Amino acid sequence: MTAVALAEEVGIADGTIFRHFKDKGEIVNAAIDLFETALEGTFPPPDGEPLDRLGSFLVQRLALLRKNPELLRLAFNDRLAEAAGAEGAARIERLVGRSVTFVHDCLAEAQGEDQITRHTPVMLLVWMVIGVVRGASMTGTYRVPGRKALATAPPKKVWTTLERFLRSTAEEQRS
Repeated sequence: MTAVALAEEVGIADGTIFRHFKDKGEIVNAAIDLFETALEGTFPPPDGEPLDRLGSFLVQRLALLRKNPELLRLAFNDRLAEAAGAEGAARIERLVGRSVTFVHDCLAEAQGEDQITRHTPVMLLVWMVIGVVRGASMTGTYRVPGRKALATAPPKKVWTTLERFLRSTAEEQRS
């Protein structure tokens, strides 16, 4: 998080960066603004079936994170949050929290409609979905030797695989 590293990342001389920003905190807060704008576009409308909304969210969010992997680093980087100050760190936490809440609400609603199992606590399912998004966004990072990594699958394929799993547990429960 040095001025030299920041300037190098954006391709300008290190002193030039402070012609546009007064300090590193302002740079990080501008990045948080971009982060917020990017994430906002991945939330589907609030109506419709809960698993359809969740699928739309997962596909859009995964495509965004694959195209912009720095967004994932911003969301989970304590040094960046510190550089943003208390207000910036709180903004990052709220943005991540909104995503977790969205996933939770979709899954809770799907459980209430018997679309997915009621035997698994909603928060465990939330961790699964968030984990799939994080893992699959790291294209090619996790690979079993000799096997194609799921992370290389298109976002829609990742969702259909996860959806099949979520729905199959509800079908087993009804049998």
